[in-house]
Amino acid sequence: MTQRFQVDLAGMVDLLSRHLYSGPQVYLRELMQNAVDAVTARRELDSGAPAQIRIRCGADADGRATLEISDTGIGLTGEEAAELLATIGRSSKRDPALGLGRDAFIGQFGIGMLAAFMVADDIEVISRSLAPDSVATRWLGSADGTFEVAEYQEPVGLGTTVRISARSDAAHWLEVDTVLALAAEFGSLLPYDVAVEVPVPGGAHAWRRITEPELPWQAAHASAGERERALAAYCERTFGFTPLGHIDLEVPLAGVTGVAFILPQAVAPGSGQQRVYLKRMLLGPRVDRVLPEWAFFVRAVIDTDTLSPTASREQVHDDEVLMGVREALGDQLKRWALNALRTPSLVMRRCIETHHLALRALAVTDPQMLGLVAEVLPFETSDGPMTLAEAGRSGEIVYTSTPEAYRRVAAVARAQHLVVVNAGYVYDSDILNSLGRRDGWRTRELESADLVQVLGLPSAERELALGAAVARARAILASDDCNVIVRSFAPATVPAILLRDTEGEHRRERDRERRESPDLWGGLLDSFADDDVARSAPERSRTLVLNDDSTVARRLLGAPGGAVFAAGLRSLYLSAVMLAGDGLRSSESAALSDALGVLLDASLAGSSTQSAVPPNAQEPA
Repeated sequence: MTQRFQVDLAGMVDLLSRHLYSGPQVYLRELMQNAVDAVTARRELDSGAPAQIRIRCGADADGRATLEISDTGIGLTGEEAAELLATIGRSSKRDPALGLGRDAFIGQFGIGMLAAFMVADDIEVISRSLAPDSVATRWLGSADGTFEVAEYQEPVGLGTTVRISARSDAAHWLEVDTVLALAAEFGSLLPYDVAVEVPVPGGAHAWRRITEPELPWQAAHASAGERERALAAYCERTFGFTPLGHIDLEVPLAGVTGVAFILPQAVAPGSGQQRVYLKRMLLGPRVDRVLPEWAFFVRAVIDTDTLSPTASREQVHDDEVLMGVREALGDQLKRWALNALRTPSLVMRRCIETHHLALRALAVTDPQMLGLVAEVLPFETSDGPMTLAEAGRSGEIVYTSTPEAYRRVAAVARAQHLVVVNAGYVYDSDILNSLGRRDGWRTRELESADLVQVLGLPSAERELALGAAVARARAILASDDCNVIVRSFAPATVPAILLRDTEGEHRRERDRERRESPDLWGGLLDSFADDDVARSAPERSRTLVLNDDSTVARRLLGAPGGAVFAAGLRSLYLSAVMLAGDGLRSSESAALSDALGVLLDASLAGSSTQSAVPPNAQEPA
C-alpha cells in the first residue's frame, strides 16, 4: 500500500531556524516577500491596481506582541489557501497554473510562510482573491502542524492580511523599533509603497514609508555633482563610509544594475562581500562571488532579476549566469580604472595611494591593467619613488626580489646613480616578470656584477699594494664561502657591503644542511653537490666589498696580518651581514663576540703600552 511521508512541522521550523536561515529576523523578510509577490501578481493583470503594503505592531488580548502585514495583492481563494499555505514546498510562484510563472516573483521555494513559526506559534491569514465571485477566506495555522480554513464573514478589501502573535521568547522581534529597522533593511529599494506604523508625540500613530520610488543610482538629478553627492550620502547611510568615488554597474542582458563605491581605506584581499538585492528585495548584505576576487577595493550595491538565490535567500548560486555577470562587472571596473587612473585628479591620486595593492593584484593577470600599473603606480627605487615606465627609460629595469636584497644595495646604488627597483613586496616580482615578456620592455633581477661594475676600481699601484692583504682576507673568509674585493664607492661612511649570488646562496644553504644533518639529507644533497662539481668549480656565494674610500677599511687593509687583522675583517664581514638585513646565527654571533674581544684586548694593550712610555719619548701622532 502506497503511503505519504509525514512531516513534523516543529522539526521543520527548527531545521529552518538552525540550518537554513541566518536567524529569526528573516521572518519579516519572508512575510514582506509574500506581500510583494502578491502585489506584483495583481499589477501584472491590472497595471493601475493599488500597490501598498502596511505593517503594524501591537498586542493581543493576552498582552502578547503582535504583527500584522497587509497588502493590496491578488489574494487567495479558499482552495488556494488550503493547498498552498499548508503544503511545504508548494508555491504559486512556481506553478504557471496558479500564478504567473517564476520569473516575476521573488520567492520560489514554498517555505517562506514557515519562517513566521520561528517567532510565533500561530499564523492567521485573511485573504480575498481577485478571482470573480470569490469570498474572503480565513486560514489559521498552528506550530503543532494543524490548520483550519473557513469563510471569513466580515467585509475585507482585495488582498491579504497576515497576523502573528509572538512567543514569549521572541517578543523583541515584533517591537516597533526592531520591525521598522528590519523592514527598512530588507525592503528600502522595493518599488511599492511600503510603510510601518510608528508612534508619534501625543499618543497617536502615523505611517512611515520606508521605500523610495527610484533606485538611488537610477534617480534623476540636476547635475553630475548633485548625483555624486546624493550617491555619497546613500553610501554613508548604507555602508557607513564616505567613498572616494563611485562606478556605475550594469549588465542589461542579465537584468543587473548597481553602483560600486570606492573604499576610502585599504582592506585585505578577499574581503569583498557585496550588498545584493533580488528584484529590489534584499538578498543579503554580504554576498560572496558577485565581483571578482581582485575587486576588494569597492563595496557594491547590486539589484538583479536573473541570479538564482539559494533556498535561504541570503546567497546566490555560483552557476554559469553568476560567472558571466561577475566577468562583465569586472570588465566595467577595469574600464573605469583604465580611464580614470590615467587622468590626473584628486580621485586618481587617492585611489592609487589607497588601493595600489588591488591594482597590483589585477595587473598580474590582466595585460591591460599591467600596462596601466607600469604607467601610473609608483614603485620604491634607489632613486626615490617612480613608475616602472620612468625606471625603464634607461632601457632596462633592474630589480631585487626581496626587501632584504634591496636594503643591502640601496644606499650604494643611489650613490653610484644606479636605479634599482624594490620588487620585494607582494605581486611586484610577478609584475616585473610579466612586464619583461612584453615587447619594448627589458627587466631582470639585480646581480652582484651589476653593482661591482659601477664601483670604482683601485689604481694598478693601489691594487698591487693591497694584494697581500686581500689574499689574507680571502683565506680567512673562505670557510664562510665569501670572496673579498676592494672598490671605491660612496658613501665613505660605509666600510663594507655584502653582495650575494642567488644560486650560490642556495648552494651554501644546501651545504650547511648537509653538514648539520648528514644522515637525514646526506644522500640526496650529495647528489646535488656532485652535480656542482661535475659542472665546474663553483664561485663564492658571497662577496665582501671593502670600501677603499672608508678610513676604517683602509686602516684594516694597512694592518699587518695576525689575530687583530682577522678579528677586524670578521667584524666588518658580520656587520655587513647585519647591514644587509640578515640576522646572525648563533655561531656567527659567537664569532662576532670573539672578534670584538680580540679588538678590545688589542686596544687595551696598546693603551697600557703608551701609558708606560714617558710623554717626551712618544712618537708624534
